[in-house]
Amino acid sequence: MTELKNNLSDYTENEFLSYVEKIYGAELPEEEEDKLINHFKKIVSHPKGTDLIFWPSNNQEDSPNGVISELKRWYAEQGLPCFKE
Repeated sequence: MTELKNNLSDYTENEFLSYVEKIYGAELPEEEEDKLINHFKKIVSHPKGTDLIFWPSNNQEDSPNGVISELKRWYAEQGLPCFKE
């Protein structure tokens, strides 16, 4: 089971990339996948939420790295902390 942290800024970029890769992999039991998706919704402030994963915009790469890039872009644009250094 993946360790769930309280805030996006509690994850390093690599830790959160691994987290998103687990969701993309879709090889988890449904209960665990649902838990990861719901936690993503809770800690990610981006207005698209899980649409970043399931329905990325045309200008976003459809991959875990694309999700990370969009989160970094949006959080920086908002002046908010994103990942732990």
